[in-house]
Amino acid sequence: MLSIILINLMEFNAFLDSITKLKENDLAAATAHSLLAPPHRMDQLQSIDFSKVASRKAAVLLHFYPSAAGKVNFVLIQRQVYEGVHSGQVSFPGGKPEVQDNHLWATALREAFEEVGLPSDQVKFVRSLSPLYVPPSNFFITPFVGYSECLCEFIPEPNEVDAIIEISLEDLLDKRPVMTRQPLSSSDFIEVPAYVLNGYKVWGATAMILSEFKMLITGGLYK
Repeated sequence: MLSIILINLMEFNAFLDSITKLKENDLAAATAHSLLAPPHRMDQLQSIDFSKVASRKAAVLLHFYPSAAGKVNFVLIQRQVYEGVHSGQVSFPGGKPEVQDNHLWATALREAFEEVGLPSDQVKFVRSLSPLYVPPSNFFITPFVGYSECLCEFIPEPNEVDAIIEISLEDLLDKRPVMTRQPLSSSDFIEVPAYVLNGYKVWGATAMILSEFKMLITGGLYK
């Protein structure tokens, strides 16, 4: 169960009060990522010589906002089914940089506006999390944490987003990973750790990033 301190964080005003600590707390990428990494992923990452990998950059946004009841929510999306390794998966709003983006934070904001209709001028920057390489798609993802102080009304981009998924921070902090069976292709499956949030199975890079945020916001209390 959540401690009294963590329960207090479920209130949006208390979450706002915690932002200074969020900026100051140390990241624990290796520990946090390993808890939700697919089998052999951490060994694979340690064996890669990134000076020889022509990876592609991407940015995603972990965005927090108040619910109508004054609690803390964040938004995920379920991607449309398409010909690609992340078809149909649950992820953060995000994507590749475009010419007009002068930094990856701008990429995250633009993609969030395009995919879920989140106005960039409503989003306040908190910090970045640890960059994460995703071998199946060859993306080096930089996750950013942001928040809005107003209620959010999301509008999905129908060509990319199948569903908008609103998750309470309480649900994330109160959940532990479970093993799930996920498709790799039309005939292949893999057993991976995942969070089950609002009925959706969240695994892979998205779950690894959420694991790092959990450890960040709890000051390392969560393992």
